[in-house]
Amino acid sequence: MTDTDTGPDRLETPAEIAAAVAPASRSPFATRKRLARGQELVRALAVAQTSATLYPASHPSVGQSFDDLVAAVGSLAETGLDEVTINIYKQTLFVEDHVLTEESHTYAKLIEETLARGISALTISEEFARKDAEGLIGLLTADDVHDIEAAQRYLDDHQVHAVDVSETTELAEDESRTSAESKARVRKTYDAGIGAMRDVETQVKLGRVFEVQPLQNVVNGLLESLFTDPAAVLGLTAIKSHDDYTLNHSINVCILSLALGSTLGLDDQSLRSLGLSALLYDLGKVRIPEDILNKEGPLTSDEWHIIKSHATEGADLLKRIQLVDQMPMIVAYEHHQRHDLQGYPENLAAQEQHLFSKVVALCDAYDAMTTSRPFRREIRPDKALAVLMQGRGKAYDPAITKSLVAMLGIYPMGAVVKLDDHSTGIVFRVNRDDLLHPRVKVLVDPDGRWFDDPHVTDLRLVDPASGAVARSIIECVPAADAGIEDVWEYL
Repeated sequence: MTDTDTGPDRLETPAEIAAAVAPASRSPFATRKRLARGQELVRALAVAQTSATLYPASHPSVGQSFDDLVAAVGSLAETGLDEVTINIYKQTLFVEDHVLTEESHTYAKLIEETLARGISALTISEEFARKDAEGLIGLLTADDVHDIEAAQRYLDDHQVHAVDVSETTELAEDESRTSAESKARVRKTYDAGIGAMRDVETQVKLGRVFEVQPLQNVVNGLLESLFTDPAAVLGLTAIKSHDDYTLNHSINVCILSLALGSTLGLDDQSLRSLGLSALLYDLGKVRIPEDILNKEGPLTSDEWHIIKSHATEGADLLKRIQLVDQMPMIVAYEHHQRHDLQGYPENLAAQEQHLFSKVVALCDAYDAMTTSRPFRREIRPDKALAVLMQGRGKAYDPAITKSLVAMLGIYPMGAVVKLDDHSTGIVFRVNRDDLLHPRVKVLVDPDGRWFDDPHVTDLRLVDPASGAVARSIIECVPAADAGIEDVWEYL
């Protein structure tokens, strides 16, 4: 039994979903206008470098290419960027963190010459002028510059102040593992949340008033960690405890809701309210008999009526303890009313769901679908997100649904995946600029042998020979089928 709306059977393809949610991405080059200008900047840089190699400095083509390069920087500045970084990571071009697949193949000479001078990251500020263009292209064509120190000296000698160069790129640093200390800290907060929720459940069953402050402390701890190490916190949602499903589920929904709320731009006070609401929204299920909650097979009409009562029961429980913050009560009551108001309890006033109710409803549905229960097997993360996308405009708010998918990625962190070379891994980090190609920690080689030291591969990286991505995901698989007991251990 489940009260999660799983929508129609037809599922949209990963590519279709990625295209639909791209505008909701937090990548600075998610908008087509800014991306087009970023691509033009790289093209102008490559053309200027080629022109300076083929013609003498006095040739009109060289001067024109310098002017075009300056214009390209200015065009990007008009979109609100005061500086932009061109990164080269493992022979692949990026503008900021956005992969440029076609350009990585077309402008292979630019990549080669830039790396030959010890440069992996090149930052250009909005003050970029003609003299900076001349100096930068002079650097990229100089025969006597072979390392980053010499490159920096060249820029200094030619008074190029609008360009910074670096030997390393932040893209490589982003791939670093979350520290053991950070993981231990967020796991301690997670476990404290389970304990606090267990105490609440016990108090409610005994008819007593429970303390809210321990729950607020959990929310505050998760929120603090989310701002400092979001990957470590989101990775916690890979923890799926079948024995303590209700408690585990509440913490996961809280984490997802906080992350989504942050993506939507909520302030700190609103996030704390949302987090508490996400912990308590299903409190009414404490009053539902366990045999009905975990029933295998279809519910009777009477049983379904009892299940639906958990929304009003939860709101009633929260009203009785007289919380200063009314949002937990509102979310408990509204979270199954649906975006189209065709859910329950019946919305006689036809009043739109509160934003918090919409956020919690989405996160509730996603975590429920991706968790195995006694009455059904879990749904693969990519398929669960496809179900949510199909429900947008009906069960779920369209804009918020797209924001959730853009945040989690088509293949969310913790998803177990098969690659096109038949190796197996776990999605380690999501790439905001390319939701179809995350970073994957490869655990098992194509022949089925487990690596002693698993490695992370960025699926955005381009094969220089073909100009296409070197590796792709072919499918998600259940962790148990891949022989993985604890996904969180690898994140």
